[in-house]
Amino acid sequence: MQDKFTRRAAVKGGLLLGTMIPALGLTRVSHSAPADLPALDLKDPLAVTLGFVNDASKVDAAANPRYTADQKCSNCEQFQGKVSDARGGCVLIPGKSIPAAGWCKVWRKMP
Repeated sequence: MQDKFTRRAAVKGGLLLGTMIPALGLTRVSHSAPADLPALDLKDPLAVTLGFVNDASKVDAAANPRYTADQKCSNCEQFQGKVSDARGGCVLIPGKSIPAAGWCKVWRKMP
């Protein structure tokens, strides 16, 4: 006796495959290393909105009264890297890497 490949089985297989391909793609993106991510452009609208700077020592303290000299991305809870990393991701800026020495208006002390 021969097994038949039915149209119903083909449709079910196609639907299953169609749902798996995007899921595999999302998994790959979410595990990108910071070195694989492009650097944040300071002219990016999100960077401008956040008041992001690449070097926290150059923050205009008069314009940012909550800024203190010990604040930088590497000790912010939004930073997605180790304290010792030169660059890392940021929860607020998906898909871009930021320097550990940077700073923005949404800085929060790492617990």
